[in-house]
Amino acid sequence: MSKKFNNNILLYTLVILVLIFAVVKLYRWKFTESTLNTKLVEIDTSKVTKLLLYPTSENRSEIKFYKEEKTWKVTKGKIIADLEPNTMQNLINMLLEIKVLRLATHEKTKWAEYNLTDTTATRIKVYQSNKKVLDLYIGKFTYQRGNGMYGGMYGGGGSGTSYIRRADEDEVYAVDGFLTFSFNQQFNAFRNQTIARFDKSNVNKFTFKYPGDSSFTVNFADKKWMIDNQKLDSAKISDYLSAMAYKSSNSFNDNFIPSASAQCQLTFEGKNMKTVNIDAYMLGNDEYVLNSNQNSKSWFTSKYKGIFSDIFKNKKSFITEKKKK
Repeated sequence: MSKKFNNNILLYTLVILVLIFAVVKLYRWKFTESTLNTKLVEIDTSKVTKLLLYPTSENRSEIKFYKEEKTWKVTKGKIIADLEPNTMQNLINMLLEIKVLRLATHEKTKWAEYNLTDTTATRIKVYQSNKKVLDLYIGKFTYQRGNGMYGGMYGGGGSGTSYIRRADEDEVYAVDGFLTFSFNQQFNAFRNQTIARFDKSNVNKFTFKYPGDSSFTVNFADKKWMIDNQKLDSAKISDYLSAMAYKSSNSFNDNFIPSASAQCQLTFEGKNMKTVNIDAYMLGNDEYVLNSNQNSKSWFTSKYKGIFSDIFKNKKSFITEKKKK
């Protein structure tokens, strides 16, 4: 009888402990949910005047984005450059769209686990005039594959989680998306990388100027592409114009100063478009520097078998190959 009584007491005690545990767990969950700061970033985009970025990919050297009248510039060290189109708006929008998934930790001692110390995180500071309105650290990134048949790489989908913290808080938050990769970029990734931008359907003439007598012009007339009186391969022309209609490079040469005229020149002309000029300067047997009138302040470097040979072609590149008998 005594043994049965003791067993009942143990059973009731266990049930009470489980109930207490469940109540405490529920209370803590509700408390965490109710106190979770889901709106970490509040910025008036119209008032932002400066953004300072310290990416780990640049050993946390400062990259400064600032507004000069109505134009955004980016600078690192002594280099001042134009931004890639829409870059600043995209960066601010990514900050505004931060979606908190959960509180990862509220303990400062665990910052290192999420790469969120002063020496392991990418840091962002946003200013409105001289007032700092955001100071954010971005650290570790994790990727979760989708449940599709072929996994995330081949169409099953997937999701990314970045870990962040505010400079004035101990809490670390898990947030949705690829924030880590968007901001942890090298300086050149933010610069205007344009070499050529145009609608290929507007082009009706392009000219290559080379040393000696190897220059030539490609014309579109009577629904045919021609060099002088020779008909060209329309598919090859189409492929070339498609490649050139959105041509970019991130291999900048910030020390080049031209001392003579360009050795190679390419000009695109057509209806409803401004003329596009691309110049190439020879530095050696296998190195060139390129410049475009669509991005005249930027100079790009290339080996011969690089973007140079993608842009500057010879006549044979556009002529239909004769089938061997």
